[in-house]
Amino acid sequence: MRNKLNTKTRRFWFLAFLAFLASAQLSCHRHDATGSVVVSAEGETTEKADPYVEGNKNIMRRENEEMQMFLKRYGWDMQRTPTGLYIEILEPGNGEQYKENDPVNMEYRTFLLSGEMIYSSDSLGEKHFVVNRSEEIDALHEAVQLLRPGAKARLVIPSYLAYGVAGDGNRISGLQPIMMEIKLLENANNPSTNAFIPNPYN
Repeated sequence: MRNKLNTKTRRFWFLAFLAFLASAQLSCHRHDATGSVVVSAEGETTEKADPYVEGNKNIMRRENEEMQMFLKRYGWDMQRTPTGLYIEILEPGNGEQYKENDPVNMEYRTFLLSGEMIYSSDSLGEKHFVVNRSEEIDALHEAVQLLRPGAKARLVIPSYLAYGVAGDGNRISGLQPIMMEIKLLENANNPSTNAFIPNPYN
């Protein structure tokens, strides 16, 4: 998949978004109207929830609820990693798990949570990257380190591990969780055939 925005650009916009939240939080501490700090008649200060931080938490909460509804719709029992990535290993593969600096050759399909398939290796070609080195979404770097060559897995990915606040500049909008099915190829010169069944999510 060829994205119009590379990982550095996505990270720039994500960091810019966090910087905006941080600056807004600092400004809130100077104004009672925002409700960040209240000074009583006795001179005591009371911390109140910052509206910008709370807004960011609400976005993440709504996103997680959307992913939970998606999982419930299909009855999937997926494991959630500490970062918030959902993963289900469909085929275990063989050999040792991938680690940092290992090359990866991958067939894939990418879906919106509506069930619409938007990208696939059938039309765009396989993904080739190096673990924790190449420009790929964070979710893939994390997921492959839980897998072995030949493994097949399903991922449900929050936006902050995918394309962040900016989206990919094409089919994926900002703050949009996605689902992926991935197949890790044991031999780049011997790709698997019929790795995926026809789209079952429509």
